Amino acid sequence: MKYINIMIKKLLKSLGPVKWILNFRREFALIRFETIRQTRIQQAILKELLMQNNNDENPLLKYEHQTFSQNGEDGIINEIFNRLGITKGEFIEIGTGDGSENNTRLLLELGWKGTWIDGNPNCLNSIYNELAHFISSKKLNAQLNFVDSDNINSILKNNNISPDVDLLSLDLDLTTHLVWEALTYITPKVLVIEYNGFFPKNTLWQANIKGNESWDGSINMGASLSTIIKISEVKNYKLIGTELSGTNAFFVHQSIQHYFTDFIDVANHQPARPYIVNGPAHVRD
Repeated sequence: MKYINIMIKKLLKSLGPVKWILNFRREFALIRFETIRQTRIQQAILKELLMQNNNDENPLLKYEHQTFSQNGEDGIINEIFNRLGITKGEFIEIGTGDGSENNTRLLLELGWKGTWIDGNPNCLNSIYNELAHFISSKKLNAQLNFVDSDNINSILKNNNISPDVDLLSLDLDLTTHLVWEALTYITPKVLVIEYNGFFPKNTLWQANIKGNESWDGSINMGASLSTIIKISEVKNYKLIGTELSGTNAFFVHQSIQHYFTDFIDVANHQPARPYIVNGPAHVRD
C-alpha cells in the first residue's frame, strides 16, 4: 500500500497543473518569508534610529531587550530588578494571553514564581498544555478569571497573592486604568502597566466604556499616560519611563525610588508606535 501511495504522488507531481500548483505554493512561501524578513530588518533599523534620538530624554530605552515580551519590556524589567538586587522574586500578571508573549514569561524561565490571570479559556488551555512543567512544579499558578474593578481585590485575595509582591503587570485593554485605580489588596514594588499612547503627552483621557463591553480593537482603550500617572501618584508610585513602542509604562513605589533617580528625573512619554512591533500590533485574543 505504501508503494502504491508513493507511485500516486509521483504521478500527480508529473501532471502539469498539479506541478504548477506545487511550484506556486513553494514560491509564494519563499516570497512571504523574504517579505517578513525584510520587514523585521526595517523595523530593527527604525528602532535603532529612534533609540539614538530618544536616549537622552528616556535613558530607560537603552535597556530594552525582547525575549518573550511584546516589545523591549524584558530588558527593562531585568534592569529594574538588577538594581533592586532581586534575582528570584514573585510576580503577578493580569492579562497574560497564552503565555508565549507577555511581560513575566522570562522571569518564570529565570526561576521566579508567580500568578497569571486571563479571561480567555483558550489562553488558559494553551498555558496548561505548553507550560505544564511550571504548573506542576508550583512555580506558576494560572487562573481563568475575567478581572474588573469590582472583583480585582477578591480575586487576588482568593489566590493568596503576597501583599508586597515584587512585580505587577497589568494589561486589560479597555479597563486597565480602572482596575489599577480600584486595586488596594497588594502594593507591588514595581508596576508595568499598559497606557494609550495614541493620545498626546499631558492629556487627561480615558476610554468611553458602556456597560460590560469588551475592547473592539480601536483606540478607545485604557487611558492616556497622564491619567495613569495621576492614578499612580495617589498610590505613591513614580513613573520611571516608557518603552519605545508607546505601549507600557514603568512605575516604582516611592519606598524604592532612590534606586531610580536617573530615570525619574527625565521620565517621559513615548507615543504609540505600532509599526515597530514585531508582529500584529496588539491584537485581541
